Amino acid sequence: MMILGVILSMLLILWTFAGTAPQSREDLHELSDGWYLMQDGARVEVTLPIVRKADTKTILTLYNDSLTAADAGMTLTTRGALYRLRILLDGEPLYEYRDGLFPRNEQMRTKLDCTVNLPGETAEKNLTLVYEIPDRREYQIPRVYIGTASAVFRHYCLADAFTLAIVFVMLVMSLIAVWISLYSAKSGIRDRRFADAACFLLLCGAWCILDSSLAQYLSDMSPAVCYLSFYAFMTLPIPILHFVQNTGEMARYRILDLCILLFYLNAALQGLLCRLGFFELIEMLFVTHILLAVGASVLCGLIIREYLRKRTRELLVVLVAFATLSLSGVLALLLYWLLGIPYYGLIFECGILVFIVILLNGLIATMAGTLRFKTEALVYQRLSREDRLTGLRNRRAFEQFLETLEREAGSWENVALVFMDLNGLKHINDHFGHSAGDELIIGAARCIERAFAGYGECYRIGGDEFCAILPDPVLREEEWNALLDEEIQRHNQSSRFKLSIARGASRLRDAAGVLKTVSDWKFEADQMMYQDKESRKMREK
Repeated sequence: MMILGVILSMLLILWTFAGTAPQSREDLHELSDGWYLMQDGARVEVTLPIVRKADTKTILTLYNDSLTAADAGMTLTTRGALYRLRILLDGEPLYEYRDGLFPRNEQMRTKLDCTVNLPGETAEKNLTLVYEIPDRREYQIPRVYIGTASAVFRHYCLADAFTLAIVFVMLVMSLIAVWISLYSAKSGIRDRRFADAACFLLLCGAWCILDSSLAQYLSDMSPAVCYLSFYAFMTLPIPILHFVQNTGEMARYRILDLCILLFYLNAALQGLLCRLGFFELIEMLFVTHILLAVGASVLCGLIIREYLRKRTRELLVVLVAFATLSLSGVLALLLYWLLGIPYYGLIFECGILVFIVILLNGLIATMAGTLRFKTEALVYQRLSREDRLTGLRNRRAFEQFLETLEREAGSWENVALVFMDLNGLKHINDHFGHSAGDELIIGAARCIERAFAGYGECYRIGGDEFCAILPDPVLREEEWNALLDEEIQRHNQSSRFKLSIARGASRLRDAAGVLKTVSDWKFEADQMMYQDKESRKMREK
């Protein structure tokens, strides 16, 4: 639903942008009338766009005498790269399409726009468009537009609106995948497939935008943009292969490593051969297409085999996603090679979008289940180490810490152990009931917790017994006793039962720095606590 909302928002923005764009002559207008060609010495009027049967000639020349002074300095644009368009004004050449440093095939040239800025004087001048149409049964001459540079740019944006919307969605989804990857890693669930999906989406977005006519227009048909587009396309399958490797037990299929290596070698060797002048990238494109077809077949075969062996929902989702992507890829290749349709890319882009939606949906569902299981396990673990009445750590957690301390005692300079025991709890239970006793225990827990907060961990290790462990203590014994007495005094001011806590402390190292055994350490703290308890009884008498 979020992805659908993003798409609808993008299309709404583009529709609003198109609907509010002024269509006056000063902005952008279609030059469809006033065109003619010379046939057997006679002038033949035509209206663009036109589709004509090819004759024995290989050049078609169109003329137009309708330019006015208002067209001076305007930008003229049309799609004519397929016919190697030349534009002249009163016989003076203004523009000629050339492949330049990057040869393109027919499918690529069909998507290209030819754009030229008209000179300062255009009134009553003859505009001439020359098309080369070798070896064609018919030719299709598209519309011609004239307008300001900003209007032409807006025209290109609207023409590529669908591609821009798809790229926008891919970018948003890649950011979502990155966020989920970081969140899952922070939660202790390491799933590299989200990072693989994000990398795949970024490569797809780069390929889609670099392959668009808008990018060609903005870069003035720069060869660098074409090279980047080709390399993005050649490396597209690599993140997906890693994704499959990180699914279930798919990493055991070594053929996936071979496929990844082949795609890396394909990109590297094509770049090297192109640099050395042996081949052009466009001449080697079929190699990439063959590798894509073989790789898709291998992936689908392995996923089907693994699904038949395991039959998990996760593998079924991956299988459906890859079947969708493979179908769109095969359809795009058929349109590209057999029919020569220039919009093959849109089919593949839609397939990519559906593929990644299915994939991320399955991944998020899997991660949610894993996270729920882990959260429940953490809750059970915490409850097993937590005292239900006070919320402090219980005796089990205390014993676990002591086991850790025996192994890592040398990592601390010193550790203080404070044993504490409530005075008069039996009297409260006998005369006021166990609920009153529980109230006193909870009050004692809060006082102990506040007194030692920031200095160590507090535990309830028995009915009325508490302790605090202070690694590398920064306070002296009389200082933390004073903090505890202050909290007890504050509690007694608002409590109906007087709270009194006996306490005794011991340090893990003696004055000479020698380590005590854990049993001696505990015994010393316990004895100090009972001495304090007896002294308090004597003072009360």
